[in-house]
Amino acid sequence: MRTLIGRIAAALAGLALLAPLPLGAADEIYRWYDKDGNVYYTQQPPPPGALRAPPAPAPNTPPPSPAAEPRPERAAPRLAPTAEPRPERAAPRIAPATPAEPATPTVRTPSSTTPPAAANTPPPAPTARTPSSISAPAAAKTPPDAPIARTPSSTTPPVAAKTPPDAPIARTPSSTTPPAAAKTPPDAPTARTPSSTTPPAAAKTPPDAPTARTPSSTTPPAVVKTPADAERPEDTTTSLARGLEAYGRGDYAETVAIIRPLAERGDPTAQSRLAALYERGAGVEQDFSEAARWYRKAAEAGDALAQQSLGSMLGEGRGVAHDDAEAIVWWTRAAEHGVAAAQTSLGNAYYAGAGVGKDDIAALQWWRKAAVQGFPPAQERLAFAYAHGVGLERSDKQAMFWYRSAAEQGLAPAQVELAERYRRGSKPDTLTESVRWYRIAAAQGYPPAQHGLAGAYALGAGVKQDYAEAARLYRQAAEQGYAPAQKALAGLYLKGDGVPKSRDEAERWMRRATDGAEPTPAAPPSPVAR
Repeated sequence: MRTLIGRIAAALAGLALLAPLPLGAADEIYRWYDKDGNVYYTQQPPPPGALRAPPAPAPNTPPPSPAAEPRPERAAPRLAPTAEPRPERAAPRIAPATPAEPATPTVRTPSSTTPPAAANTPPPAPTARTPSSISAPAAAKTPPDAPIARTPSSTTPPVAAKTPPDAPIARTPSSTTPPAAAKTPPDAPTARTPSSTTPPAAAKTPPDAPTARTPSSTTPPAVVKTPADAERPEDTTTSLARGLEAYGRGDYAETVAIIRPLAERGDPTAQSRLAALYERGAGVEQDFSEAARWYRKAAEAGDALAQQSLGSMLGEGRGVAHDDAEAIVWWTRAAEHGVAAAQTSLGNAYYAGAGVGKDDIAALQWWRKAAVQGFPPAQERLAFAYAHGVGLERSDKQAMFWYRSAAEQGLAPAQVELAERYRRGSKPDTLTESVRWYRIAAAQGYPPAQHGLAGAYALGAGVKQDYAEAARLYRQAAEQGYAPAQKALAGLYLKGDGVPKSRDEAERWMRRATDGAEPTPAAPPSPVAR
């Protein structure tokens, strides 16, 4: 009995297992697939690697993975151009013949003619057919044409092949003479050694052709001499440039070393530059006699700057005996070549009557010629002519114009004259302008400017009165031998203004001013004077 009851209970339990699960338990059922496409329903989560959807069969789906997609997509743009549609249509017709398989109809489902070819021959078909359909026909047409294109280049070697021995000989001399040399092989080496056509000619007919080939034989010597002759001016110009460059950087020893050989060779420009070095004592010991000697050599050779410099040395008696008449000769030659410094010096000579009769009109004419060239000393002299009526009617306006033109170019005498004219205005603004020009000229070390600026400080004209500064400036000019500054400094010592009162110092400076032991220095040369 108990056995029967147990069997019945077991049967009921089995029926209970076969009965549908409650609605709440259905959510715990998992459906998954394996890689072969088999489906499973489990209450436990699917194992690792399980698929939630059945895998697509390889033949029925277009491309199973993104990796297979690029090739058909790359082939599509190549088929896109409408210019070549025919080769694309012809390709699918030929494709079925090679792989005769029954599975090809299933490939039509992708709605494209390209995938069948890709399915039949995955790697080669898209790439091989696309270029071959376009490039191959063009390449097929070119083979017959290629030989024709190669024919011109192939014609050259045959010519060279027909005459192998002659070609090198003809190329070596690059002249018509070598054929004769080619007939005599022993002479060919000699023709190559000098690399010239003259030796072969001499080797062929030493006795007969001297007269016939004389013109051609004389030409090479001329060509050989021409480079040597042409190098001299270039070398001189280059050397002079190097010498001036060395002078500009202050290497006077190198300047002399470069220029002296050229001067001794007779180059006028080098002689004039060497003379200037001797005159200034740059790179050599200052020697006015040597400077005058080199100036004369260059002047006699026609160098206009040397003519002007020689005239100045003659007019000042530096290095040579003072001779105004000869100075006029050299100045005139240089002035006729447009040298502004010579024109100015010639105008000064006519105004002073030194070496030539005094002639204000001639002086004015030479000053004007140089002034219009922008030469500051000539502009200062022309301003002087307008200020004092030398050869023309006086004009303060024109005088101020030319004084300012020279002053703005840095000429100290013109700056001092301009300052004096502003000082005479006696107005605050003009006095300030006067001090400004005095200060500019004094900074150049020009004694008259130092004296004028000291006077402004002593009087308080345009600046605050300051005897100590006045004494300092007076001393600067006095120590350069400027007599007006020596007398003014003596007055300050006598009164004790700005300096300790000292009768002895006052007498000493007054004695130096009256004795004239130290001559008054001339104005510093203009930066463009020479």
